[in-house]
Amino acid sequence: MSTVVRHVAESIGAASGAHGEAARAAVASAGAPMLERLALVLGGAQHTSRPRAQRRLIVVAAGDHGAGDPGIAMGADHPTIIAAHAIASGTAALSQLARAVQTPIVLIDAGTREPSHMPSIAIGLGRGATRDLAREPAMTVVDATLGLEAGIALAMSLAEGEPPLALLSLGAIGVGAEVASAALVGAITGRVPLELADPQAEVAAHRGVAHGAPSGLELLAAFGGPETAVLAGLILGAASINVPVILDSYATGSAALVAGMIAPAVTGYLVAAHRGSFTMAAILDHLGLQPIFEVGLGHGEGSGAAMVLPLVDQVAQLATPRV
Repeated sequence: MSTVVRHVAESIGAASGAHGEAARAAVASAGAPMLERLALVLGGAQHTSRPRAQRRLIVVAAGDHGAGDPGIAMGADHPTIIAAHAIASGTAALSQLARAVQTPIVLIDAGTREPSHMPSIAIGLGRGATRDLAREPAMTVVDATLGLEAGIALAMSLAEGEPPLALLSLGAIGVGAEVASAALVGAITGRVPLELADPQAEVAAHRGVAHGAPSGLELLAAFGGPETAVLAGLILGAASINVPVILDSYATGSAALVAGMIAPAVTGYLVAAHRGSFTMAAILDHLGLQPIFEVGLGHGEGSGAAMVLPLVDQVAQLATPRV
């Protein structure tokens, strides 16, 4: 592990149980258990009894996995490129939700297969798509480390300014993420997730179980994607400065698994938006997170996490004493 990653990981203290409980009590009069669950995490992560909602960002990381490589150059027709342009143009469901909750979207090219076709607004942080994890390690340890460091640097950059950054809401797009998630969950939990219904993902999960869990960095290199690395670093960086992070589905959840292996205290800074799909239930069980919504919402590109933001506003309003 690099000096930067180790320093950030070691700087992450436990979320404040006292502040979290005070924030929960402040919203209890609303009689809404989901608001209490959210206030508990936000107050604990921000280390305040009055959770903040102002100045938040939606970060969407795009990254392609070798396990999902179509085998031909698809250019502008690549699924990741199409999804990225929908977000950039404002036609994606996420973009409409972001406008409704007045929250900017930061689009990251963490390592796409067709980077020259990404929207011009995308911030390039990646070193390209990964290799096929079924044949060889998806990344080198160096590439995985650089991805983590890029995510940490991104967190620090986004935190600059006033008022202080209140929270980050995460999403991810890219092909092959489901296969990588199955492998990571298998390796970290030691079990093949139930009902994958995808032969390639089941093989990857068994490969993960057989590999075991030597360290978060090694597993990230073996099975993760470029967006997994950047998002894991982003989570670590955010937690180190007391900024809570809202997860969407399994791609962001996989990044949280890796971040949790590197710095276990990071789980106190995570909000699970919803139950998700595919491997997300197994991820939440392992991390000990209870979702705000018990149903699956969206496809993990960030729309499910964005739907939590109006609830964040309610928590902030209820927790603010009236004069």
